[in-house]
Amino acid sequence: MEKTKRLSRLTYFAYACGDFASNLCWTFIGSYLSVFYTDVVGMAPAAASAIMLIARLWDGVNDPMFGAIAERTDTKWGRFRPYILFGSPILAVLSVLAFTTIGSGTTAVIYAAVTYIGCGMMYTVVNLSYGSLSTVMTRDPEDIAQLNSWRMMGSNLGAVALNAITPPLLVAFSGGESYTAGAYTKVAIIFAICAVPLFFFVFKMCKETIKPEANAVKVPISQSIKSVVTNGPLMTIFVLQLVAMTAFFGRMGVVIYYLMYNLQRYDLISAFMSLPSLFTVIGIFATKNFTVRFGKKRMAAIGYIGAGTSLILIYFVGSMSNYSNIQVLLVLHCIYGLFCFSLPIPKAMVPDAFNYQQDKTGIRADGTSYATVSLSTKFGSAIGVSGTLLIMGSVGYVANAEQTASALAGMNATINLMFGIMYLICLIPLALYPLNEKRSAEIVARLEQKSAAANAAQDE
Repeated sequence: MEKTKRLSRLTYFAYACGDFASNLCWTFIGSYLSVFYTDVVGMAPAAASAIMLIARLWDGVNDPMFGAIAERTDTKWGRFRPYILFGSPILAVLSVLAFTTIGSGTTAVIYAAVTYIGCGMMYTVVNLSYGSLSTVMTRDPEDIAQLNSWRMMGSNLGAVALNAITPPLLVAFSGGESYTAGAYTKVAIIFAICAVPLFFFVFKMCKETIKPEANAVKVPISQSIKSVVTNGPLMTIFVLQLVAMTAFFGRMGVVIYYLMYNLQRYDLISAFMSLPSLFTVIGIFATKNFTVRFGKKRMAAIGYIGAGTSLILIYFVGSMSNYSNIQVLLVLHCIYGLFCFSLPIPKAMVPDAFNYQQDKTGIRADGTSYATVSLSTKFGSAIGVSGTLLIMGSVGYVANAEQTASALAGMNATINLMFGIMYLICLIPLALYPLNEKRSAEIVARLEQKSAAANAAQDE
């Protein structure tokens, strides 16, 4: 059997640029939109929470629907790449509109809901297509692991850049420490302009090489959905990602409240928000080869234990020192970021789950399957942020005011202790994941044999 051609480092780099670009749009939304809603637009935490939950409920319909559409797309560029080319400019525009305001009261809430939901839909179109590329660029397990590691390095470098420059830009455009609506809009425009060329670079350099077999029977959408929900390994990854992304993106979306009100150090917001992402890049780079050598499950477990323990320590150090031990808290945030090297590992498991189902049933529902996993990330983000906002409201948080002791304690417990425990809970679905490296390699070998036989039969 002919050996699969390995991907180049330039391809890895180009693929990483996709998540760098996504972070310029989506992580800015994830990290700053909640505080924009509550502290600038003036929404009650419950209203902001409701918008995010409604958007994610719609994603439950929208994401699998688009995944089914994408995997049935047939163009000269492939199934997924066209959506990156044409969808990224629209995503950029909507990410700017999300940080603009129209009217006040009910009008402002309705406008916020429409723009946020629209932005989420276009993020699905672009990012689901981008994520699905890794499943159709190669079947080599090491290439897949490298692609997802490079992707997460791009993601976190994007977060480093975004979180390092956003606070000073907001201050500069606001003319002071209190961020204005116009400042948020200007920063969103800068990030949008930078993101679009990077998406175009991904489109140009990342080619689809795994195509549906020529004699493959097209199955109805209902059968694709059935093949996804009956895919045991994929559903386990869904639960794992749901818990892990609730912890990761949930904390990312509300940690600015902790920095503004608990630590009360506007001058250190950039450091506290960018350094953990930088250390995540270091962690991923240092461990990316270990994932193949020692196994995905083992490395993921180490990451979840380290991240969870770090956040629990941040909670206790903050509460015991009255948030005055800044140096220790900053070091713990960096350690937390280092252990987040586990973030790309479940995504590297996804192609194994695709191959498992294709080997078992003959159906490879790439788009629908990836949409399901992508949905777990979106649900996790919404649950984490909206749930935290509701808890903050219940413990007495008041925007742009000095918080009570009970409000500060509740914010610390929610933003650090709760999410730390959630990382440890990830160990449960991880232990239930049924595939390992040996079994996955056997499945890939069988699929390649079937594909070679099908192509030979077609040539006769």
